[in-house]
Amino acid sequence: MDLHQIQALIKIITTFGVILLLEKFLPLYVGLVVGGIMVGLWMGMNFWTVGSVMLYSSSSSSSLWLALILALILMLSDLLSKSGRLERIVDVFSQISPSAKFTLIALPALIGLLPMPGGAAFSAPMVGAILNKNPAPLELKAAINYWFRHIVEFWWPLYPGVVLAVSLFGVELWKFTLLQSPLSIGAVVGGVAFILRGLSTSKTSSGNVPLKSIGRFLLEISPIIVVMGGIFVFHWVRLIVGSWLYVDNFWPSHINFVLALACAISTVIVSNKISAANVWSAFFNHHVLYMFLLILSIMFFKEMLTESRVIDVLKEDLVAYNIPTLAIVAILPFVAGMVTGISMAFVGTAFPLVISLIPLGESPYPYSLLAYGFGFVGMMLSPVHLCMLVNREYFHSDLVGGYRYLWKPSLVCLVFTIFLFVLYKELF
Repeated sequence: MDLHQIQALIKIITTFGVILLLEKFLPLYVGLVVGGIMVGLWMGMNFWTVGSVMLYSSSSSSSLWLALILALILMLSDLLSKSGRLERIVDVFSQISPSAKFTLIALPALIGLLPMPGGAAFSAPMVGAILNKNPAPLELKAAINYWFRHIVEFWWPLYPGVVLAVSLFGVELWKFTLLQSPLSIGAVVGGVAFILRGLSTSKTSSGNVPLKSIGRFLLEISPIIVVMGGIFVFHWVRLIVGSWLYVDNFWPSHINFVLALACAISTVIVSNKISAANVWSAFFNHHVLYMFLLILSIMFFKEMLTESRVIDVLKEDLVAYNIPTLAIVAILPFVAGMVTGISMAFVGTAFPLVISLIPLGESPYPYSLLAYGFGFVGMMLSPVHLCMLVNREYFHSDLVGGYRYLWKPSLVCLVFTIFLFVLYKELF
């Protein structure tokens, strides 16, 4: 092996380490830009070429569409919170739940349908109220809320990490969502077997659920239903129109998600009579700006990995060192997730490299599932995950002690991810 090949492997590992290190002190988008520039200069590109790549990636239609979609997701979450709709969803759900154990699973998961920073803080009081007189350890109570809060994050299309993964892999959102969703089964099975096992709770409902309560519940979650239904409706309408017109010029696929989100946002604004000032503040705030900059930096980093040809040389390194490609696909997102504690971070930093390692001609879906499953588990075990810290504060639990309830369901998730990967490889 020549010196250039050895240097290529060292360069990509060093760049990845620099990004994760800078993330501790600076916004993630700064680290990604620095990492992209490092890769370009190390691989012999000049500053003019690096700048050209930055300009191209930040102004591309895919980057701008993705930034708009994520801004609308944040806007929807903010409006649901400001309108008091989240509180009403939780209130009516408690009326239709058949048992306390079911509520301990479903209520945090329901709140998890709306991605919010530290969203576990919203479901924590509900879980705490259910277990108020239960002698269970505080660490167990925190683990219940923390674990089941995230069981839909593998595939739920409102999560920025999912949206970004779909964009990076260049796959269809509906198909990605469908194929990733079985990962939630592993999370539920692991959580029930190793977190809820042995927990004594009482029945909270007689089993006779009033139809009025069910109707009210469906009404309150109607914005979520609108988003999910809208994605599929607009997708099929586009297919029908595309059967007799060339739609790519005036109907890019990204518009489906934008239209679905716009319909949901309009539903919330009209039904809750939200003022124009609150609508404006929901869209133009620092969270949206941060997300916009993060998207541009991720797309720049991805483009630099391609234009610098460092990936081509890295592939030769992997062959020369006999490092299995699947090991890189799984371990890289896991480490990134554990270090950062954010789905956007492990997707943005690890997936551009993962994508380049997919063998030519093979379906990307098994590899996206493997990478996301391992990245998710790394994120859930991260001591800097905001939801984990929120849980510790609310339940006054021991952070380290809580891991004894998390490592086993995490292991179940990893095993189930590997099983699905093998199955999908055979199917696709």
